[in-house]
Amino acid sequence: MIRNVTILTPCLVLAAHSAAALELDTLLPSGIPGFGAAQGVSILSRLHPDYQSLGINFGGVTLSPQFTTGIGYDSAPNGTAAGSAFATLAPSLAITDATAGFGAYFATDAEQFFSEPTQNTAGYTVALGERAEYAADIFTLALAQLRAQESGFALNTLSIAKPLTVTASEITFSDKHDCGLFTLTSQFSAAWARLPAEPAANSTDYRQALTFETTGPARFVTYLHATETAYRASAENANTYESLFGLADDAPGLWNFRALAGLAIRQPAMGSYLLSPVLEAALDWMPTTLDSLNFTLARELDDPEQESAAGYTLTQAKISIAHEYLRTIVMTASFSATHAAYFQSPLTESLFNTDAAITWHLNRQFSVNADYAFNDRQANFLGAANEHVVTCNFVWTP
Repeated sequence: MIRNVTILTPCLVLAAHSAAALELDTLLPSGIPGFGAAQGVSILSRLHPDYQSLGINFGGVTLSPQFTTGIGYDSAPNGTAAGSAFATLAPSLAITDATAGFGAYFATDAEQFFSEPTQNTAGYTVALGERAEYAADIFTLALAQLRAQESGFALNTLSIAKPLTVTASEITFSDKHDCGLFTLTSQFSAAWARLPAEPAANSTDYRQALTFETTGPARFVTYLHATETAYRASAENANTYESLFGLADDAPGLWNFRALAGLAIRQPAMGSYLLSPVLEAALDWMPTTLDSLNFTLARELDDPEQESAAGYTLTQAKISIAHEYLRTIVMTASFSATHAAYFQSPLTESLFNTDAAITWHLNRQFSVNADYAFNDRQANFLGAANEHVVTCNFVWTP
């Protein structure tokens, strides 16, 4: 788990100790081509004209600055340190030009523990994206870099007693070609992770993906993916190949559904290869105009967003709900369970995360967020660890 800024479009909320790993999509607003998650079927992702900030406009360019500060209490930072109150600070700036297809995002964040200064964190996020349409193709080029801290409540982080700094960089190019009856999307990316305190864990990933989708509300989907991972210690290198097939369906403003299943092969530089079934399933549903439910289920070889040279089979499920009250108050709750079974080893590890939050938008400029999170780690080779985290954040957007 990386301590960093969680963005809930259209409002940025600093939720301390949020489970983010290196998932750049979850850390960037929707206006950044190539990274920001698209508007989905959710109370959080849809537009809220009553209190959404209009930003600062210069011609066709929109500047969206934001300033977040908060206080909180962590009962056991990293599962090992003593309980401590903390303060957070996170300014950010998003720049978008819809006509030019350009988006940029800059943010910094810091967390200060009053009783446990060894748990202090600081980081930044920088992202640039460009989207261009030409005939039947949509081209996207995106670059991002973030500096964040991984904590003891992540897979294979048992030796972490204080936040571990990670600098991650990624460049992605994609081409979505519309053939009328179907779309074909090819994507190429390179990602680098650097850990100054653990240089042996430094890694470079090269990823290629090809997605075939028929057109229409109900679609047949084929997804092919290959990853080449290189570590400083070449014996840890591995290649992973995935093939998934399934269906996707959506009813605008009501639901999105996606279910894929297939096989994955992991070929390590040393040792025998591993063949395993994999799956991805997701449901976004709005039963009413004020409620939304999101569910995801995945089984894969390794976590592509987790920095770890120790291979494992990952099974993960997450469910979240959101309710909008009086148009200006949004209440959310989520629960996730993650299980890892390490390769060629009897070791297993499980993570459980629960979160409940309420956000009150006072007007277009100010909002207040209160959040409670519970993180728990279980394993068959060490004692359990858990923490309770309570935060209260104040957000200002001019």
